[in-house]
Amino acid sequence: MGAKVTFDLAGGKIVIEGSESELIHLLQEAKSIAPNLKEIIIRSETVSVPTSQHRKPEGDTGPQSTPTQTRKLAVREFGKSLPTTNTYDRIAALAYHAVKIDGKPNFSPKQMDDWFGLCGFKKPANMRVALADAKSKYGYVGKKGRGEWTLTTGGENIVMEMLERKSS
Repeated sequence: MGAKVTFDLAGGKIVIEGSESELIHLLQEAKSIAPNLKEIIIRSETVSVPTSQHRKPEGDTGPQSTPTQTRKLAVREFGKSLPTTNTYDRIAALAYHAVKIDGKPNFSPKQMDDWFGLCGFKKPANMRVALADAKSKYGYVGKKGRGEWTLTTGGENIVMEMLERKSS
């Protein structure tokens, strides 16, 4: 399946769907074509997973069907696949997954703590402090409201660099 790109220049966004290698290349092209866009949405290609085999009723000679369900790239797979070197890179990567792949507008320190556990990452002593440091020292995340955080452009850029390093 090829990549799919939807341009909504009036709305200030581009939606890019496809495989990981296609997404990296297309994101770079989209940023060069329209650097002032407010939003670029990236959707990883879904994977078909057989859920079960169904028997055909007796006498049915038609083709056998296998129902499938689709899934997004899991947070564990995504987090472990990136060359993160410290807590703040991991925060950016997991925030990227939440916002860009899962489509969540924001996340809480508790959710980030849970994602660290799911990925097998060493958890910081205090996730709220780690998020505040990721914001003030690196600009990877930003406050969205009381106890709510979101990915920033700086966080998105560092993850895109990690994806580029991984693919080359």
